[in-house]
Amino acid sequence: MKRKKKAPRSARWLWPTLMVLASLGAATYFIVSHIPSKLVPPRIAVTTPARHAPAPSSPKMPAGKFPKPLKIAPDIKLAPKDDGKPLVAIVIDDMGYREATGDQILALNLNLSFAFLPFAPHTTEQAAIAHQLGRDILLHLPMEPTDRKWKPGPGTLLLGMNPSQSNETFLKDLAVVPMAVGVNNHMGSRYTENRPAMKNFLEQLRRKNLFFLDSLTSPNSVGYSLAREMGVGTIRRDVFLDNDQQKGKIISQLEKVVRIAEKRGFAVAIAHPHPETLKALTEYQDRLTRQVHLVGIHSLVGMDE
Repeated sequence: MKRKKKAPRSARWLWPTLMVLASLGAATYFIVSHIPSKLVPPRIAVTTPARHAPAPSSPKMPAGKFPKPLKIAPDIKLAPKDDGKPLVAIVIDDMGYREATGDQILALNLNLSFAFLPFAPHTTEQAAIAHQLGRDILLHLPMEPTDRKWKPGPGTLLLGMNPSQSNETFLKDLAVVPMAVGVNNHMGSRYTENRPAMKNFLEQLRRKNLFFLDSLTSPNSVGYSLAREMGVGTIRRDVFLDNDQQKGKIISQLEKVVRIAEKRGFAVAIAHPHPETLKALTEYQDRLTRQVHLVGIHSLVGMDE
């Protein structure tokens, strides 16, 4: 009888090897299929970026401030109709320090004017918004007060400065608010009473073709009368709206402004970006615009000459 030939050694290990590999594959599949899904990294969808139009050259609105474009009433930028309504300008002073309230007042559908402190933390971005909306912008220039406990802040004009120092300080302040059409004083009860200091300051305004709104922080201010003598455009404040920061009191002051305007034909009010001022303007705005035309402060310069 013939003896069977033995299989090659490599063939003898083939089937056991295949069986081991199959077992390892089955075990791996079982383990992977039972791993909790939260341990498996999610698949990240890759999208092609959308094409955007080039950014406009006008000042940029701060991100996140206004989720929707601000809508301005069609007649806000037009000249007031000759319908017998008196004219009122409301200037919001001290802009640049209160971010939230300042932004909300800027967003009101009212033709307000805004006076910006030169080195306040939000002056640059809020002034850009006001400029984009076509509002009148003033430099709210810090001036020396009578009571030394009050601190006007950086960029203050002081009586101890010589004319060259005063001019240099003013020009630095103005450079922060380059779109200003005029200037009004922040504090300044002492400075605005000093004729030589104010004469030098008003000469700078004349060179820059800017007008002066006298805030009348002192009844003895020479700013308004001296500006008229020098031929510098000027106007003065009639009413402070929010010395008493209660909504009802502020509305009463708004009513006072309307009465002055109805009697004289125009009136100038000054307010501040306080929360209660915002509430009062919001509540009273429909009545206000029915009774008067709100105009930029520049429109009233020289009306009382």
